[in-house]
Amino acid sequence: MASSSRQKVKPVFNPFSKKSTKKENGRKQALLALALVAASTAAWFLTPVSSIITSFILLSIPIHEDIELGVESWRQMRYKYPIVPDKWGVKAIGRELASKIVNSDSFCGKRLDFDQCKKQMRQYRWSFEVVSAPEVNAFALPGGIVRVTDSLLNRLNLSKGEIAGLLAHECGHVLHRHSQARVLKKNLVETVLKALVYEHGDDRQESFGEAVGEILLTGAKFIGEMKFSRKDEYEADDAAFDILASSNVYDPRAVKSLLEKLWSLNGGNGRSGQAGMMGFIEGWDRTHPGTEDRIEALAKRWNEMSSHERRKYNGLVR
Repeated sequence: MASSSRQKVKPVFNPFSKKSTKKENGRKQALLALALVAASTAAWFLTPVSSIITSFILLSIPIHEDIELGVESWRQMRYKYPIVPDKWGVKAIGRELASKIVNSDSFCGKRLDFDQCKKQMRQYRWSFEVVSAPEVNAFALPGGIVRVTDSLLNRLNLSKGEIAGLLAHECGHVLHRHSQARVLKKNLVETVLKALVYEHGDDRQESFGEAVGEILLTGAKFIGEMKFSRKDEYEADDAAFDILASSNVYDPRAVKSLLEKLWSLNGGNGRSGQAGMMGFIEGWDRTHPGTEDRIEALAKRWNEMSSHERRKYNGLVR
C-alpha cells in the first residue's frame, strides 16, 4: 500500500550553494583546507619548490661546515671501511683530477653559484683511498672525501681512464653537495625551524648557514650510505664528463665505459650476470640508481658533439 505522506528527501550537499547552513559552511571550510593541503603537497613533491629552497639553504652553508661534516662522517665509517693498500693507483689519479678540478672553470661555468663552486673546488680537502668491503661500490663524503671499495676494483678490472671516470663521478656528488641536499630535503621544515632558534652554547652568534651545518652533523653517520636520486646521478655523470673533458689527459667516454662494465656485471637487466654476484653489486645499485638510462644519456651527449670537438680527445687515456 502506497503511503499517503511522502518521505522528506534530504537535499544533497552542494559546496557552491549560496544557501548554506552553519554546518555546511564548516564542511566547505574543511573541503577547502583539504584542497589546499593537497595542492601544497603536490606543489612540494611534483614541482622544484623543495629543490629551489634547498639550493638557497646550501648556498648559506660555509665551506668549513662541509669539511667538518665529511670528517665526522668518515670518523664514524672508517672502522666499517678500513683503508687498504692501493695497488690500482686510485690515490695518484685522484690527486691528478683534484689539481685539474681546482684549475678548471668548465664545471662551475654551468652553475649559477659560480663563486661558491670555485671556493668548493679550491678549499675542499680532497682525499682518495681504497677501502676493504665485500660490495662493489664507491662513495663520497662532503668536503672532498672519496672512497672506492677493493671489491669494485678487483671485480671490474678498470682501465686508468675508467678509474678517473669513477673518481670524477664521486667528485661530482661532492661539488653538487648531493649528500647535504638529500638530508635537508628529507627534514627541510624541521631543519629550518631548528636553525632559526639554534644556540651552540658559546658566546659566538652562528649564522643561519652555520646553524644548518651544525644540525646536519647530527646525522653524519648516515651520510656516506645514502641513496642518491636519478637526478643526482645524471648531475654527477655530467660533472664527471666535464672534469675528464677539461683535463687534457682523459677521454670523457671513459665515464660511459665505466657504467657499461657495471651494467654488464649486473647482467644488463637488473640481475646479476655471474653466480653469486648479486650481493656484491647491490651496494652500487642501492646508492647509484638508473645505470642503463645514464649510459644512454652519456652516449647522447657524446653523439651531440661536433666531429671537431670529438677529435680533441683522440689519443687521450680511456
